[in-house]
Order: sequence, then structure tokens, then C-alpha cells
Amino acid sequence: MTFFSAVLIIVSFQYTHSLLQGSAKALSAENSKKIESELHKNMAPIFSTLDFLAYSSVVHGEVLGSSKWRWLAAVHQSFQRNSALVALYYGSNNGDFTVIRPLFSEQAKQQFNAPETAVLYLEKSTVQGATETYYFNEKIQQIDFRQGSENTFDPRTRPWYQASKNKQSIVITEPYLFYLLKTYGITLSRSSADHRHVVGADFTLDTLSTKLASLAKYPDSKMIIFDSHLLPIAEHNTNLKLNDPQSDNTELLQNSLFRDIVNRISPRTVYEDREYDGETWSLSLTPIAISPNIEVHLAEAVRHRDILEKLMAVRDTQVALSIGLLALGFLVVLLVSRRIAQPMKRLVELTGNIAHFEFKKTRYPTSMITELNDLTHSIHSMEHSLSELIKALRDTAANNDLDALAKTVARQSYAITKAETIILYSYHADQSHFSVTANHAIIPFKLDLDVLLNSTPWIFSELRQGNTVHLQRDDNLLRRFQPQLFNSDIYLFPLLNREGQLIGVLNVGYERSVSDSHREKHAFLRELLSFAQIAKDNIDRMTQQKNLLGAIAERFACAIDAKYPFTKGHAKRVWFITQSLAQLTEEDHTYFPQFIMSQDRWSELKLAAWLHDCGKITTPQHVLDKATKLETLYDRIHEIRTRVEVLKSQAETDYWRQLYHGGSKAQLDKQLAQTLKELDEDFAFLAHCNQAQKTLSDQAIERLTHIAKRRWKRTIDDRTGTAWSEQQRAGGEAQSLPIMEPLLSDKESHRVPWLNSHLHFTDTHAFNIKPGDLQYHRGELYNLSIRSGTHTPEERFLIQDHIIQTIMMLDNLPYPSHLRQLPDIAGHHHEHLNGTGYPQGLSEQDLSVQARIVAIANTFDTLTSACSASDLAKTLSESLTIMTDMATSGQLDPKLYLLFLEQDLYLEFAAEHLDPAQCDDVEKAVLIKRVKKSLRDA
Repeated sequence: MTFFSAVLIIVSFQYTHSLLQGSAKALSAENSKKIESELHKNMAPIFSTLDFLAYSSVVHGEVLGSSKWRWLAAVHQSFQRNSALVALYYGSNNGDFTVIRPLFSEQAKQQFNAPETAVLYLEKSTVQGATETYYFNEKIQQIDFRQGSENTFDPRTRPWYQASKNKQSIVITEPYLFYLLKTYGITLSRSSADHRHVVGADFTLDTLSTKLASLAKYPDSKMIIFDSHLLPIAEHNTNLKLNDPQSDNTELLQNSLFRDIVNRISPRTVYEDREYDGETWSLSLTPIAISPNIEVHLAEAVRHRDILEKLMAVRDTQVALSIGLLALGFLVVLLVSRRIAQPMKRLVELTGNIAHFEFKKTRYPTSMITELNDLTHSIHSMEHSLSELIKALRDTAANNDLDALAKTVARQSYAITKAETIILYSYHADQSHFSVTANHAIIPFKLDLDVLLNSTPWIFSELRQGNTVHLQRDDNLLRRFQPQLFNSDIYLFPLLNREGQLIGVLNVGYERSVSDSHREKHAFLRELLSFAQIAKDNIDRMTQQKNLLGAIAERFACAIDAKYPFTKGHAKRVWFITQSLAQLTEEDHTYFPQFIMSQDRWSELKLAAWLHDCGKITTPQHVLDKATKLETLYDRIHEIRTRVEVLKSQAETDYWRQLYHGGSKAQLDKQLAQTLKELDEDFAFLAHCNQAQKTLSDQAIERLTHIAKRRWKRTIDDRTGTAWSEQQRAGGEAQSLPIMEPLLSDKESHRVPWLNSHLHFTDTHAFNIKPGDLQYHRGELYNLSIRSGTHTPEERFLIQDHIIQTIMMLDNLPYPSHLRQLPDIAGHHHEHLNGTGYPQGLSEQDLSVQARIVAIANTFDTLTSACSASDLAKTLSESLTIMTDMATSGQLDPKLYLLFLEQDLYLEFAAEHLDPAQCDDVEKAVLIKRVKKSLRDA
């Protein structure tokens, strides 16, 4: 039946295609004959008119008197009867030329500047340049006359004149564009009887386009007539613009449906099919004879479905009928075969699912074959049992949390056994104690398992060996517990870890006596528990490892805080703020609707908060805790004080020496008092500059420079007893002693270069803070000249370097997949959203929400606590004002900071961690308004 239908369809398609070609060729031949006939029909009157003029005395100028213009009436009728005739003219051998044109349209009258009532235009010209123009009305009466002397036209040079001279037959030119009318046409010409004149007529081809429209059998048919030079002279239903000289019809043709056929001019009809715009078209190119020597070509395109629309409808009906019959036959066969084979086929399919571990627990079909029914029932039972086991194992393995695992095990145990009491205990070996992890009991079990096992040690011994213990209510060992028991049978299933150690017990209790069907389920339950004990062991190990990692991170952070007493508790306080702000962010639906914190993300964030300053372990304590400008491991202001004391002693010595040599005591007393006063004042000024509370002015720097020039006598080599590295920095030979030295000096020994520079910035990170040439610059004048704070640029880099070390330390640790963002969260808390932070200059799109939360927590705790001996803790209002400035200037995340303010997180922190003296009033509404305004402006 399929073969029969296919043959019918193929024959139908082939017959349709053959008929399509014949129809397209017949249509093309028919249209070409009609156009050829139309051309001959329109040109026949013109032949008569030309013959009339050739033998008329009009061309010789012999008509005189009142009948001078009578012949124009016949010409006027010729123009009226043939709209394609646009001009009649004759030229003589001496170059004289006469042309008659119809003025039937307003455009023609405007073109030849004719009066309103003019219907004919006649112009005579000579080669000497003289012209005479006559205008006639409908009665062939002259209504205007004009003369001129600018003629340059010589008919003897025109192709139509030269082709027709001395020929009695009519000559037809190739189609060409008429200059005055901007349209295509042909010229018909012949010689007069005396061979002294040539008469001609201009015949337009505009009617061809109209004729093509009338010949179009289908609305979407496209037709073009080409001349012998492949130029289009008439068209229908195409985009060609024949009367527009500026239009590039050649390019339009190359992109059209006729692209492949226009270059194949042939004396015979050319036919082919082509796909265009998703449809099949029939194209033909047929020659049309205008004269024995002149041909034009008709190109025609017709869609297949237009030609064969009715035939294709019949064909489609035939194909649909064949397909319908085929479908009906298949349906009958299918219904019969399915009735016979469906149960067996379904059984094969379902057993295939079992082989591929696809347990769908579907209902198996029944069959009239008894053996097949029995086999179906057995396979059904096996699949359902395996499905329950696999589902239980998957649910057990899917849990990473001990509580969730315990609930899953208890639920699955109930599903398997349907026991009234299901309790899962965890065993704590260090305390020799059982605790309830999951309770899925309809009937309660009020007996304490610890009491039961302590009173009967053999039960505990059996459980530790991995043996299941079965107890009945009537057993002697349970007699004293009977008031607390409501179960008839109790089964204790042990859970062991990989080392064979007891880690838990599953208590399964039945209200009534246990049947064989229940006991059969226990084997299934033991398989589940064997998998559950591995899962529990894994969870216990993972929990221990997580707790160990968290404890190491906290101890490490506490050790760093202990190293720097001024930052003690900083990591703990940062985690307090981070945890609270992250919870608020997760609950927020305005600023962060998509932010979600999973359990793994919380673990990651907690470790990042505790370890965010772990790089401080590399920061020298004396740098971070530098309280005065001259402090290193000790405050060198004492050295300056000693030198001032030396200068004072030297002044007193000079006083006594000069007095001994006869100096004026009164003058020397005054001079000594003045010197001691100046030294005391200078030292007081130096001591004041050594502190960080004030910003030094230019005048203060100038006075420092002046004081530094005071000289004191050194009589001992300053390199004696120093380390080899300091001696190497001092360089050169020892100076001859005694020597006068400045009170404040910046020596070469004060300039400490990097000894291990190759250890810095070897990581692939692009840091925007770079070390200077020196690791330390301990120059006394250099340090005292610090305008603000107590740290030099070298020391500030060492402080900022802690975050670089944090990133490098954390980046080199092997993380599990859920902790891979930890280095970024911990290492980005000094970055700003506007890209001005350090150490990498990251911008908003590079910073995670968690990193921004840690940044806010770190900033708030830094402001509200004394982070060094030189920085005093700020009040709440001062700290929040600074943080508001940072949030509105693009340094902190303004949305997170709004949550920090709106939810009063700062008050919660202050109540637990700040001194009451710091807890002043905060203009919360004003700060919130500032932040929201900056968000709107952004």
C-alpha cells in the first residue's frame, strides 16, 4: 500500500512538472505573437502616412494659396488615431527640415511654449540657422507664428536619413530613447519619390507597457521587452524605471528574477526554472520581429503555482487521498497488532528499564497468557522493591547535615517497616552517652537507652560487634521496665563507622507481634542502614574538619590580635558586624532582592571575616603600634633629650671657662640663662612635634630645620657595638673624633633598604600600591617632619602591605569548591566602589556583596576602636559621619550602609562592644537622607 501510494504521488508530480513547462512555453509564445501583432497593427497607419507624404507635393513646398495648410488635417487625424505617433517630419538634400508634432497634452504645450488652443506644432528650419514655427488649432487655422535664427540641427547627419536615402521601402530603426520625450521608441523613414527628400515618423513604445499589463494572465506575472542591445524598453510589474535616465536599470536587472536569462539572447525561445524569494518561477525569453531586420525580446516570469493552481489542487487532493488511505490501513494494522503484542511489548520495555536502573514503579499490564501474567507479577514486585531501596539510598546520600540525615533515615525506616516506634540515637564515645537524633514514633519509647544498656552490658557488646538485638516485652531483662514499655517487640540496629566503632543505634518498635513479612523487611532495612552509617560517618568527619578549620582560623586571628594589643578582638567584632549585616541583606527585598546566603556561603563568609587581616602577621609590631614619630622599638625622643642635656652641660662648661678667663659675670649669667631657656624651649617644641595630635605647618617645619642645625660634640665612634648591617649602611671610614654633629640628623645608617625585595610582589596580582626604595627611613628630621600622623611613607606601605600578604597567603591554599571566593572576600575589604581603594584598585563590578559587607564591618570597627597607640577611638556620631562621607563618595556600598543605618545595627554593636562614653547621639535621619540623595543623584 505504501509503494502504491508513493508511485501515484511520483507520477502526479512528474506529470505536473511536464505540464508546467508546456504551459509556460505556450503562454510565452502566445504573448509574443500578440505583441508582434499589436506592433504591426499600430505601425500600419504610419506606413500609409509616410507613403502619402513621400508622394505628396507637400514635401516639395508646392502647395500655395488658401490650400497651403489643408494637408495638415490628414496629419492631425493620423495623430488622433495613433497615440504612439509623436512626430512626422521630412528633410531635404539641402539640409532643410520640417517637423510636425501633436500638442494634445498640457505637458506638450508647455514643452513647446504653445498657445492654449494649439493642437499642432510645425517647425521649419534651414542649415543657415533660420527657423519658422507655426501653431494650429483644431480647425487647422494658424493661431501663432514665430521666427528664430539659432537652429543647429542638420537632418542629413541623422541615422534615419542616411539609412532611407534613395530607398523606396520603409526603414525601421532600433529602439532608442527620444531626447525630448524621455521615452523609448523607434523611427520609421523612407525616401520621397524624387529622392530629394526623406520623410520619417517617431513611434513611441509606451503602449507596449500597457499591452504587457493587458497580456498578464496572472496578477504577479512579470514581463520586460528588451531591444537587440539588451536594454529594457517596456516592462510590467517590475522595479525598472525606463523613463528615468538616472536610474541604473542594469544593476536592478542583475539583482532581479531575470538575472540569469537576460544575457542569453537567442533566435529561439529560451526557457528555464528558477528559485526566487522561496518560490519556483518559470522564465522565458522569446524573440519578437518588428521588421525583417529588427527584433526585440520578450522576457516573462510566471510562478509555478499560478500556472498550475487548479491542477495542483487536483494533485494535492489525490496525494491527500493516498496518504489518508495509507494512514487508515496502518491504523487498522496497528490496532490489531497492538491488541496482540501490547502486553508483551510493555513487559519488555519495563524490564529494559530495570536493566538500566530506571525504576518508575509503573503498573504492569495484564495478559490473557497465564505464564506471562505470572512473570509480570514477579517483575513488578522486584522493581518496586528495588525502587524503594534506591530512593532510600539517594535520600540518605543527599544529606550533608546530620539532623537532615537522621530525619531521612527515620522516615525511610518507617516507610519500610511500618513500625509504630522509630528512634535514631547518636553515640558519643567520649561521654559514653546516647542522644536522640531523630524521633519518628507513633507510640512513645519512654525507656532511657543509656539505662537499658548499662543494666545489660551484653546488649551493648552485641551492638558494638554490629549485631542486631531483638528484645520482647516478656523478656526477663525488660520485666522491671514494663511499666515504661508499650511495644511488644523491639529491634536495635547498630550503626558502625569505617573503623567498626559504634556511632549510633536505630530503635524499631512494634505494637503487635512481628510477622514474617515484617522480618523480611528487616534485610531491606539493614541495607539502608549500611549506607546510612557511611553517610553519617562522612558527615561526622566533615563536621569535625569544618569545626577544626573554623577553630584554626579563629585562633589564628586571635593570635594576631594578641600580637597587636590595640586591635585586640578586631576580627571577632568584624565577624559580629559581618554576620548581622549579611543576615539583614539576605532578608532585604528592596536593595538586594536576589541575594541569598546558602550554608556554604555562610561558611565561606565566616572564614573570610576571621582571616581578613591574616597578613598582619608579617607587619612589624613597632610599625603598626607606632605612637610617636620617633618611635621604633623605643621612642628616640630620649636620645634627643640626652643631646639637649649635653648641649646644656656644654653651655655651662663654656660659662665657667669664660668666667675663669675674666669674662663679665653678669653678662655671662644672662647669656647662660638665655641659652638654657632656648634649649628647653627647643626641646619642648621637638617633643610636641613628636606627637601625632597636631598637623605641622610650614613654619613648624622651618623651625625644625633650624633646630636641627644646632651642634653637639660626639667623642665616641657611633659604629662601635652596632650590628654589621648598620655598619654596612653607614659605609665609608670612621670619622676622626671628636666631631661636631647636628642635633637632628638623617644619616645613611637610618636608610634601611629592602634585603628581600625579591619576595615582594612576585604574585600575579596587579597591585596599585608599590614599595619605595627603602624598607625603613629612620632619619630623625625626616620622621619629625611628618606633617600628619606618626608614620612615614615607608611605614605606611608596610601597614598597607598586610592586605597584599593576606591575598597572597589565602590564594595559595587548596580550597574546596564552596570556599574558592574566600581570598577575594577577605582581600577586598580596603577596595572602594569607585576604584580608589587598594591593593588592586578594583571597582564596583569586581567586588562581591560579601566583600562589601566585610569592608563596612572593618571600617566601622576601625573607627570606633583605637587601632594604634596614635589613633584614638571615635564616638558613634563621628564614626558614622565619616562612613556617610565614604558611602556618598563611592568608597563604601551606599545600599549596604543604608541597611546598616536603617536597621540600627550600629546600636546593637555599640551596646555590646563600645565604651558608654563613645555612645553619643546620632542624627540617623539626616545621615540616611544624605545617602539616599546621593543614590538618586547617581
